[in-house]
Amino acid sequence: MEKPIKAYLLLCAVFSVLVTAAIIFSVAFESVRFFHSVSLGDFLFGTQWSPQTAMRSDQAGSSGLFGAVPLFAGTLLITLIAMCVATPLGLLSAVYLSEYGSRRLQNIVKPVLETLAGIPTVVYGYFAVVTFSPWMRGIAGNIGLSMASESALAAGIVMGIMIIPFVMSLSNDALNAVPKSLKFGSLGMGATQSETIRHVLIPAALPGIASAVLLGVSRGIGETMIVVMAAGLSANLTANPLEAVTTVTVQIVSLLTGDQEFNSSKTLAAFALGLVLFVVTLLLNIIAMFITRKYRERYE
Repeated sequence: MEKPIKAYLLLCAVFSVLVTAAIIFSVAFESVRFFHSVSLGDFLFGTQWSPQTAMRSDQAGSSGLFGAVPLFAGTLLITLIAMCVATPLGLLSAVYLSEYGSRRLQNIVKPVLETLAGIPTVVYGYFAVVTFSPWMRGIAGNIGLSMASESALAAGIVMGIMIIPFVMSLSNDALNAVPKSLKFGSLGMGATQSETIRHVLIPAALPGIASAVLLGVSRGIGETMIVVMAAGLSANLTANPLEAVTTVTVQIVSLLTGDQEFNSSKTLAAFALGLVLFVVTLLLNIIAMFITRKYRERYE
């Protein structure tokens, strides 16, 4: 009975690897076709993104403009805003639940916060468009600032709220995994609880916390619906969070919406963007694994 079970598990593992390899191959193959018509340098370092081809050859940008820097910049800006919201709130929530909250409070609050991770992202998008963005525009107008109806700030903050459960849950697990002997030893030496948290628990749990943050970054980079609804489709190269921007994932959706033929640079650009997104996410996961393995402290 054991051999068939092992064979089945091996089959599942091989199937998963083959599916992953097939996805990578299909994306890479179409990306190579794209780079036959658009140079890699223009794609990675160009500052104008306008994949719509013109109707006549004498029109500007008749062959499309595929400089992806505005997309990378918009993705980075929104993700940075999101992590500025999610990291402190998620980490502080984890510290409170682990060290200050009662067991009963933990059993209530943690499942409630983790429920946020199960809410469909389109719901967050509706919240950003209907409630949060108008509220932010009102605040910006009261202090004399001009904020677009669709902005990186609104999308980033709402995305950060969505990522909080990921950071909180993983950080809480990392803090709870620290041996209690370290905590009791610190308290026994006369350190206060806050000093123990700052100088003992957080440093000991740092690999897990860093991994949680990097996984949150990966989650933010791959988000689509919130950005579509709250940040817009404008490929603006700007660092102003009050303006509309777009991201890599949004443009992939836009390029592949409707009936498409996979023989034009416009459509194939989506695969090139997907390949870049895959590589970036893979690197972030590798960095998270490296941090966890390199800086994990082993306790007796």
